Amino acid sequence: MRKYKDLGRLLSDDNGMLDKARFTDLLADDLNRACCSIYGETIDEVLVLLAELKIQPESIQHSSGLFQQNIEFVMVGEIINNQYPALTYRVDTGTFQFYGRCSTIPQICGVDLYLDKSYTEKVGDCVRQKFILPVNKLFKAVR
Repeated sequence: MRKYKDLGRLLSDDNGMLDKARFTDLLADDLNRACCSIYGETIDEVLVLLAELKIQPESIQHSSGLFQQNIEFVMVGEIINNQYPALTYRVDTGTFQFYGRCSTIPQICGVDLYLDKSYTEKVGDCVRQKFILPVNKLFKAVR
């Protein structure tokens, strides 16, 4: 399950006057500095960096429906190690982070991010990964 860390830091300069629109803007602004690390693990459970992805700022989009509002964005990078399968990921914006389990195999239980088919596990190949942040859920978590 995806976990979020330090979301409250987005509110440090807001003086308690935060509404959902302002929160969405703060999230989107902070994402401009985001990077994603994808990790595997050794048999001794030591994390090994497999790929580093950078945000494509022009990809940040707001979408909303009747009961849900999201921020969608794409990150792109290169595979730098293929000795281990991808197991975890971490997206760091500089202010907050989110992380969880990932897999290249669809239908694996307990995974919150299925890596795009562009994750070929070949060193040097380009990875393109889409992420979606649930604004409503995150806003409730910080209120």
